[in-house]
Amino acid sequence: MPARGNTRATIADIQRLLGQRPFVPFLIVTRSGLRYRVASGEHAGLNPRGSRVHVWFDDDTGVTIAEANIVALEKEVPATA
Repeated sequence: MPARGNTRATIADIQRLLGQRPFVPFLIVTRSGLRYRVASGEHAGLNPRGSRVHVWFDDDTGVTIAEANIVALEKEVPATA
């Protein structure tokens, strides 16, 4: 779900993807061009005010991203055999 024009992906968009069943991994693309993979619904969480998302990685590190820095969400395309 890339951003169109001047609009950005929102925390509400992320919340919808986190609640989707079955879960489909997705990438959060930031204004700087960095991409953060959300591997499962348990790999991300929203702050109570709904202005930031925290993404946890399998190596026990993580990143907090402000909504203003999110420019797109990309659903992961399953690999074909």
